[in-house]
Amino acid sequence: METRSGTDRGAPYDAGTATPPPVEKASVVEDFIDIFHAPASVFARRENGGVGLPLLIVSVLFAALAFASRSVYSQIFDAEFSRRMTQAMAKDPRLTADMVNAMRPVQEKIGSVFVYLGAPLIIFLTAIVVWLVAKALSGKLSFGQSMLVTTLAFIPRLVGSLLGVFQVVLMDTSRFTNPYSLSASPARFMDPDATNPKIFALVGSLDVFAIWMAVLIGIGIAVVGKMPRNKGYLGAAIVFAVGTLFTMLLA
Repeated sequence: METRSGTDRGAPYDAGTATPPPVEKASVVEDFIDIFHAPASVFARRENGGVGLPLLIVSVLFAALAFASRSVYSQIFDAEFSRRMTQAMAKDPRLTADMVNAMRPVQEKIGSVFVYLGAPLIIFLTAIVVWLVAKALSGKLSFGQSMLVTTLAFIPRLVGSLLGVFQVVLMDTSRFTNPYSLSASPARFMDPDATNPKIFALVGSLDVFAIWMAVLIGIGIAVVGKMPRNKGYLGAAIVFAVGTLFTMLLA
């Protein structure tokens, strides 16, 4: 007897007699819609598909939404750069204003790269962790499948970016001065100057759309990795914890 993958209890079935369900056919557009209400079906029908087209669409949409919010991102960069440089100068008196100004163009280029290429970078790095964690849990995910699972799980985060655009259009953004100002995390209501950077990053990681992405990763690991759903969620929790720790280390 084997265990049916992607289920909560791992319902047993006889592999010799069970007839596999027919593979659904759907367009990429349908995948982007169904991932919100039938994610297991999307992962099941795409488990052997390519990641190229979904990744391209996600990356382009993310970059377009970031471009639409570029004025606020520039404002946030200015405030964050000034905050970090002030802290650095307080710790090291040898750091002068001229040295800080010399660093600014480099930091701006790095920030621009992350703003517009954030989606593929996050997906690639997360997929590495997903692949390693799935291997540790005896899952049957290839790295390509890990990329696919992570790409599809990233789709709800585009909704978060879209809500950010609405905020830019409809709200007074003059007080948006930190990376979590547009987020759906508790950190948007906190004062970064009065909060320990590590704690601020930890709270900032509790973003609704980041947690949603983690849940979808858990479903994807279970369905594509052929394991019980609870094991998939365990893998997703580990992936989320690793991402949070990485964010805290960079803070």
